[in-house]
Formats: sequence, structure tokens, C-alpha cells
Amino acid sequence: MTQKSKGNRFLNGVLLVTVATFIGKVLSALYRVPYQNMTGDLGYYVYQQVYPFYGAAMVVSLYGFPVVIAKMVTEAELKNGDKEALETALASFVLLSIFHFVLFFVLFFSAPIIANWMGDVKLTTPLQIISVVFLFVPFFSSMRGFFQGIGDMHSTAVSHLTEQFVRVACILSFAAFVVYAGKDAYAAGIGAALGSILGGGAGVLYLSYRVFRSRPSFVSLSFQRVKNRVREMTTTLFVQGFLIAMTSMMFILYQMVDAFTLPRLLQASGLGALDAKELKGVFDRGQPLLQFGTVIASTFAMVIVPLIHREITENNMARSRYFGGLAVRVALLIGAAAAIGLCLIAEPVNMMLFENKEGTIFIRILAFSLIASGVITTTSAVMQGHNDFVRPAFFLLLGLLVKAVGNTLFIPLSGGVGAAIATVIGFVVTAGSNVYVIYHKNWMDFPPLRWLWKMGKALFFMGIFVYGLLTLLEWIVPDGRVGATIISLVVASIGAWMFLQFTIQFSLFTKEERVRLPLLSQMERYIRRKES
Repeated sequence: MTQKSKGNRFLNGVLLVTVATFIGKVLSALYRVPYQNMTGDLGYYVYQQVYPFYGAAMVVSLYGFPVVIAKMVTEAELKNGDKEALETALASFVLLSIFHFVLFFVLFFSAPIIANWMGDVKLTTPLQIISVVFLFVPFFSSMRGFFQGIGDMHSTAVSHLTEQFVRVACILSFAAFVVYAGKDAYAAGIGAALGSILGGGAGVLYLSYRVFRSRPSFVSLSFQRVKNRVREMTTTLFVQGFLIAMTSMMFILYQMVDAFTLPRLLQASGLGALDAKELKGVFDRGQPLLQFGTVIASTFAMVIVPLIHREITENNMARSRYFGGLAVRVALLIGAAAAIGLCLIAEPVNMMLFENKEGTIFIRILAFSLIASGVITTTSAVMQGHNDFVRPAFFLLLGLLVKAVGNTLFIPLSGGVGAAIATVIGFVVTAGSNVYVIYHKNWMDFPPLRWLWKMGKALFFMGIFVYGLLTLLEWIVPDGRVGATIISLVVASIGAWMFLQFTIQFSLFTKEERVRLPLLSQMERYIRRKES
């Protein structure tokens, strides 16, 4: 195989993984809606208390460890051939198995303590079941890392989609069965945990099938060399693996802070135990909307990141700074538009998705975190492109600390509103810190004031248009869930179209930039006609 064909195969593989990841994130955000509709706010609360543990395990086994292992496998294959590449993957499996078995053991047997910290001892069984997912991490990480290291991205993409589709199908099926059988919310939580385990098992089975289909020769391996590799890679694998995965765990870590603080602080403020749990479920309605909004903003911006890496590799720092600035501009613009739009249509969207308007104020406040979340994802990728892995993780932890302190201070004063405000402040701290470092390291061209002014005008006119259309439709369309669905879909669709029109009208992107961006590139022919 020629170098060019290898490169094309790799790029096609990266595109496939990107598409699979996007589908997985959208699926992960959307299935929570029918789950909440079936199990209610209390059932959703139980699920959201347990989910962060599963989410953290899956993130490190998709975005963290496989990336580091793939790099090690590639280097081993180039130096000493396929045999050492396989030994490297096996060494990573041994190392991760030891660590994650201990993690499983600790979580399983400390589940009653963790549930007590959360203020709900009934969470013990769901936590114990979800702890099993940590046993899948060594399999996912080592096999994905091995395949990516030898240029096979297909296996990673398909294993991720297999895991997601099986998990979602099982969770919703178990939820429907539990509701039909008349069981309580905690039974639904147990079903969700079991569904996650089955999804993980399906992903591992697919990867195992791919491994044995490739017919690796384990007989000729030197287990002494495997043992040596375990000692050599320990620090690199864990430090780099966790640092790389940190940004992808952003929402999960914030959810974990809320899981441990929000219900307890609500009860300490005088709210009854059941009311506090249901309010936590209502508060978490915003999570799928934030996740979906961030996916959209990040997808647009992350198209630019490979261009940054290419320019850095070619030592063209001026172009890398330009693309870094473009990525941040895109993330900021899309995130701000999504935040304004969601804030305005939060009430009908809440009614459409979750059957009533409870918690609309939480969604409206949390919407403003979309301005920061896309910037965090993009700026972290830019820093990692410059081999700076420590600061993105540190700034994320700094924002998380601000979030935890904010919860402690604000929840006793204003309940869920305080938790939402703390989330926004934490995100802004991380985003601001990232941008500050990138700008002062001269890794990006800061958006000109003229561009920021034009962005403000585009967002202002979009907001005015959306508010006017929303007011008109609320006067015309009947109340109820069907009416809310019509309003939400019509306003979101037309609002997004008008946002693109204002983006064009105020020339926020040049022709070269539009060609590189999704959707705008498809509109380039229309834009040329409009500009002529």
C-alpha cells in the first residue's frame, strides 16, 4: 500500500469515527427524553445520579486511553514490527485491567457509602450494577488503541455505535417493562444500569470478534517483554490518557458535582426528600439540550482543528494562529446563537420534550453555558494540538471547583436556580482561562472588535426575529403539548435559517472560511448569487 493510500485510508477512518461519535452523542442526548416521559422526574433523577459513573468510564475508553495506546502501537510497529505492536496492546490491557478491577471493587463495595453521600441509600443497587462497566474499559481501550494504531479506525467507530444502539434499546425497553409492571423509579434505574452493561458487553464482543478475525499470533509473543512494557508505559498511559479525556468529560463531571450536592443541599434547605429528588430530576432536563447544543457548536468548530494541526506540523505558525482564531470564532458564534435561541424557546421546548413547563427557568439559565462549552472544547483541542495537555485539564478542574463552591453558596439561597448559575460561572471560568492562555501564547488570532460588533448585531437581530415569531405563534397556536411541539420546531427551524441569513448579511466569514464550514459550504452557490 502506498503512503498516499495509507493517508487516505487514515483520513477516511478519522471521518468515520467523527461521524460515529456525533451520532453517538446525539443518540445519548435524545433517548433521555422518552426515558423521562416513561419514568417521570423521579425516575430521571435516579438515572442521572448513576449515569456520571458510566459516562466517565466510556469517555476514557473512547477519547483517552485508546489515543495514547494507538500512538504507542504505531511507534512499536514502526520500530520492531507487528509483534511488538501486539505486545504493546497486550501490556496496556494488563495494566488497565489491574487498575479498573480495583476501581470496580472499590465502587461496588463502597456503593452504600456513595449512595449515603448522595443522600439516597436506595441508589446502592444501581451503583453496584453500573460499577461493572469499569471492567469493560481495559477491553475497549486496548482493542481500540490497537486497531487505531495499525490504521483501522473502522473498528472503533462500529464498536461505539454498537455499544450506543444496544444500550439505548435496552434502557428504553427495560423502562417500558418496568412501567408496565408497575415497579418504582429505582427499578427503572436498575434497568438503565443493566442496559448500559449490556451495551458495553455488545461493544466488547464486536471488538473481540474483530481481533480474532485478524488472527493475531499470541503464541510467539514474549511475555517478559509484555511485562517490561507494562512498567515502561504506566505513567504515560495514565497521565496522558486522563488528561486527553478530561475535556470530553466536561458535562459528566458537572453532573457528578450536582449528583453529590444538589439533592442534599436542597434537603438541608428544608425541602422534603421526595421533593428534592424530583426537583433534581427536573433540573437535569437541561442536560440533553446542553449536550446537543454543544455537539452542534463543537462540530462546526472542530472541522477547523485538523487544519491547525497540519499547519503546526508544517511549521506555518501564522496560518495555525489564523485557524485557531477561526475555530474560536465559530464556536463562540454558534454557541451564542444556540444559547439565545434556547433561552427564548425554552418553555415550548420543555413542554414538547418533558410534557410540562416545570424547570423552564433552569433551562433558560443553563442555556448560557452553551456560549462557553463550545469554546472550551475548541480551545482545549487547540492547546492539545500544541502538546499542552495539562492546562486544559487544570482549567476544567478549576471551573469544576468554582461550580462546587457555587453550589454550596447558591443552592441554600435559591435552590436549583443557584445550581444553574454555578454551572454557567464554572464554564465561563474555564473558557476564559483557555482563551487567555491561547492568546498570550500567540496560538490564535483574537477576534477583531469589528467582527465582535458584527456578531453582536447578527445575534441581536436573530433574537428579535425569534422573539417576534414566538410571540405570534403563541397567540395563534393552541396550548398543549402538540401546540408546543409545533411552536418549537417552527421557531427553531426558521430561527436557524434567519441566523444563517444574518451571518451572510453581516459578512461574518470570508469565502475561504465559508467553504471550510459545514452547511455554509453547501450554501456557497446561493451566497455568491446574493453577493453578486
